[in-house]
Amino acid sequence: MRSTEALIPSLFASFGLTAKLDEHRLIAAWPRIVGPQIAAHASPRDVRAKTLWVVVDSSTWLHQLTLLKPLLLAKLGPHTGKAEVRDVRFVIGDVSASADATDARPPTARFLPPEDEAAVDHAVSALSDAEVRESLRRLLRKAAADPSRKS
Repeated sequence: MRSTEALIPSLFASFGLTAKLDEHRLIAAWPRIVGPQIAAHASPRDVRAKTLWVVVDSSTWLHQLTLLKPLLLAKLGPHTGKAEVRDVRFVIGDVSASADATDARPPTARFLPPEDEAAVDHAVSALSDAEVRESLRRLLRKAAADPSRKS
């Protein structure tokens, strides 16, 4: 029997979600990577096409961070894993709304057959952290319900 710690990476790999997990880790690590001053004015939104999209609260910060882009990319490098961030783009917006955007989205209703539901429940059952367990449950349900994965 494999431990949960050994099972989760292989589970993510089997669903093709390793890069997405690395993207999430990168976004979560943003305040540690850039420091509190930049994190107060800039918040990463997501990674698309190997580009990290970051919302900034003013044109001044957009300009400053654009000048710091090479330094930011160098600092991000060790944290990207399979996310492969090769560029950073900055857009002006509400940084506080951006930080909470993932929490504010309503969950997508997806039907899964009972055997898939049971497999997801079993995969996350050993996780002690409720927040991590529910995040992983949502991610696995979304991956299992993705019609592009069906053969």
